Amino acid sequence: MAMGYDSDHVMLGKIPQRAWATKVDRIILMASINRGFSLAQRPEDMNWIKFQLQRLGFALLALTNTGRFIRRLQRGSPFVANLRIDWIRLSQNSTAVLPQTIQLLGDLDDVVCEEDNVDVATDQNFKYLKVRDTGHESIVRFQEPEIGAYRKARFQHALTTPFEAIEGDIIPDATVDLSVDQVVFIMHGIRDTGLWTNAVRQAIEAQKKTAYVSVAGYGYFPMLRFLLLGARQTNVHWFMDEYTEAIARHPRAALSYIGHSNGTYLIASALERYRACTMDRIAFAGSVVRSDYDWDGLVRQGRVQTIRNDVASADWIMSIFPGFFELLRFSDLGTAGHNGFAAHEGKKNTVAYFKGGHGAALQPQNHNSLAHFALTGEVVREDTLLVKQQSNVVAMVSKLCWAVWAAIAIALLLLGFAIVSLLALLSVPAGVSWLLYACLVLLLLYTL
Repeated sequence: MAMGYDSDHVMLGKIPQRAWATKVDRIILMASINRGFSLAQRPEDMNWIKFQLQRLGFALLALTNTGRFIRRLQRGSPFVANLRIDWIRLSQNSTAVLPQTIQLLGDLDDVVCEEDNVDVATDQNFKYLKVRDTGHESIVRFQEPEIGAYRKARFQHALTTPFEAIEGDIIPDATVDLSVDQVVFIMHGIRDTGLWTNAVRQAIEAQKKTAYVSVAGYGYFPMLRFLLLGARQTNVHWFMDEYTEAIARHPRAALSYIGHSNGTYLIASALERYRACTMDRIAFAGSVVRSDYDWDGLVRQGRVQTIRNDVASADWIMSIFPGFFELLRFSDLGTAGHNGFAAHEGKKNTVAYFKGGHGAALQPQNHNSLAHFALTGEVVREDTLLVKQQSNVVAMVSKLCWAVWAAIAIALLLLGFAIVSLLALLSVPAGVSWLLYACLVLLLLYTL
């Protein structure tokens, strides 16, 4: 921020540089959590019980919407990701001179994993120094017998030794490929193993040899988790971590994105919640983003160049499930894959209507068209895949999505009464029966 580069404010690049910023010669970090911390993996030096208690504690914080400060330090969160992206872009700016930065790391860190401390996205003025027999907290304890003197000596070494004479103990994987001039992210949807992403990747690579294509996935994503904002945001955090590493490795590359279903949600939510996130070209298929999404504002800010939206003729999944949430206006899910976008920038490159359902635009015959758009921004229509209008039945279901949800709820309730009645013949208490039935329904939603 002091260097005048702060994406947390709309006036990106127009904030004056502070005079003191250029006078900082060296920064010493001690057990800094550069990537944010993750609860996905237990730190090697943390015992199992403490790790499980920590995960339970954070689950309770999320449920009660408390502890927001510490929760925002998790890997991929907007605060951490925006900071990393800003630092990377600043370090890639040929006119910026960043301070020499040295990070001291204990070898017995029982708070976070080493990969949370060590960031792939550090610049050439960044070095790591290991401190033996030292944990996350004890790295600042210089008064402890024997080992304290050693820690103090390591600190003084980092503080006073000429930078070029300091030999770093850790060399993170910071491979930079300047030959790549385009990065394309391809993201699958829910209940999707992502096999089509490799086919589109091959189409892109056939059209441009200097493009890097990321097809990394977040795994199988069942319906229940898709309906929960917290679960969806976990995937957004994961994507932003991938995004950050991609721009660090390919500093000269333009950025494009192809997403289907929940894959469209990831980038739309990232652009909305992460001000440092930008994407040149975006192609959607079977989108679950709200129809009133503000593409015009993003284009006006220069964070997006152009958006393509492929709409299906009979996408009943979009018309019923996200349609209900969009109707009630309490969710960031919507029906852009069925109704299209309302904003000018969102609808000017709409390709409608692909004959078929939720995956209609992922037909092999459309792969080259998606690849061409991601690389050039030009829409090449495959008219043989299109029909002139949407299914009247699906269009009607979309308008009556609330009735469909009501019918599903009534059906589940009636089925529950039937099961409870049967279990009553076996002398199972009604309360226990309803609890077992609710668990069954949740289990099915979590696995299907």
